[in-house]
Order: sequence, then structure tokens, then C-alpha cells
Amino acid sequence: MRKAYVSRLAGKSLVEFLVSQDYEINTVTEYGIINEHTSNIDEALGLKKDAEGRLRPTRPVHVDPRIATHPDLYMCQLGLWSEAGVFFGDPEKLAVEYPDDIIYNAVCTRNYVLHLVDKTDPELRDAIVTWHRSLQRQPGEGDHREIKVLNVRQGYTRCMCLPVDDNSFIVSDEAIAKPLENQGASVLRISNGSIKLRGFDAGFIGGTAGNVYMSNNEMTDQRAIVFNGDLSVHPDFKAITEFIKSRNILPVWFEDYALEDIGSIIAVE
Repeated sequence: MRKAYVSRLAGKSLVEFLVSQDYEINTVTEYGIINEHTSNIDEALGLKKDAEGRLRPTRPVHVDPRIATHPDLYMCQLGLWSEAGVFFGDPEKLAVEYPDDIIYNAVCTRNYVLHLVDKTDPELRDAIVTWHRSLQRQPGEGDHREIKVLNVRQGYTRCMCLPVDDNSFIVSDEAIAKPLENQGASVLRISNGSIKLRGFDAGFIGGTAGNVYMSNNEMTDQRAIVFNGDLSVHPDFKAITEFIKSRNILPVWFEDYALEDIGSIIAVE
């Protein structure tokens, strides 16, 4: 089953789109993850009634409350589209202050791993190695070159970097763009700003989007990148959409609400 992990702050149009493309919605909240199969939501999230009958949380919020519903703080997507898996981190390892909140906020494609490497959780590193080896064992794959691990000076890597395919990235931070360019990756640099992030002055491009499948007119799966909100108002809209389309990938956005950083859209088959 296709699954998508999105913040509880995700726009209604985004959620409806994902459902229409047969994704099970897993909603990330401050206290845990719920979906349509969750029989007792209050119990699943550790909510209990106090003496006055009001629901109160019994679990701590491990990161800054303003970003506590962001999937890319709690998990890391390994690969894109049909190759994608998810590593689920341990919230108990997280803390409010940077860099203790970014230990899972890496970008991982078949060819590149990007992160502030000395802060990457060791269990995530091991999971990436295991995942990459599994790709090499797939029929017809043969030996694949070693994955390039780039130590970037920006711990919020997934927030600021949107992987378009295994070798192409949209980036709003010099500390991520330059190492990728030095390795020969295709990089589209865009301006900061023009993205909403609740509680902050601005959000970032990686946190607005995710790599999904959608049905096209031939009723086959089309690779797409879906954005949470109205991408068309971004000053680099034309460059972003042309960069994506040039790789035979369809950009999808929703004009009924502002482009908002919700901690990425993590989707797997």
C-alpha cells in the first residue's frame, strides 16, 4: 500500500490529492502518528481527560513546538519513488535545541546522502547502508557505484533541499548547493523566502514538497513532485517547474492556499 506521512498542518487540498492517488494518509502530530486505522486516537496520542474532563497530553514534545508536527524531524526517507523506504527515528533522542533536533533530517537518494554527518544518528547511517545494499541485490541491478556521502554545513538538510531525482536537487542554501555542484550533481539554486512556516519569518522549499506517483491520462503512474500550497507565487516558480519538467516529472501545487513548509511530504510504495 502507498503511504504518505504528512503534518497535521498539511493543506486540505494536498491531503485530498494524496488520497485520490491511493495514498494512505499517516498524520504526524506532536505526540505521535495516526491514520484511518487508528481505533482510539486519544489513546494512540497519549491524551487523557483531566478532572474537569478536558483532554491533556501525557507525552512530552521533544522538539520546538512550532515544528513538532514535521515528519522530517522524526523520520528519513531513503530513496525516491519505487525505491523509497522510511527510517523511523526515536523521538526520545531528539531535543529542542539545534543540532539535537536534526539527527534524522537528511536527504538520501540512490546516489547521494546529504547531512551534517557528525550529527547524523548512527542507526540512520546503518539503515542507509542496508537500504543501499538492498538495491544492489535487486534483479538486473548489478553492482552499483558507492553512494556519495556529503558532509554539508547545514543540519536542516531536508528542509532546505528538495531531491528531484537521484542526481538533481532544488536548494536554497549555499552550504548544500556547493558540495553537490562540486560532485557534478544538477542543482537549481533558488531564493529564500516566499514560503510560510508558522512561528517563523519564512520556511524552506524542501519542507513544502515530496516525491509521489500520480495517474496520468494513460492510467499509468507518473512521477510527480507535489507542493503544499501555491507554488506559482514563488519568485522562482518558472525555474522550479522547468527544472522538474525537464526530468519528465510533473510538478503539482494548489492555488487555494499559501505555499507552506510542513516538514516535507514523505511518501513510499
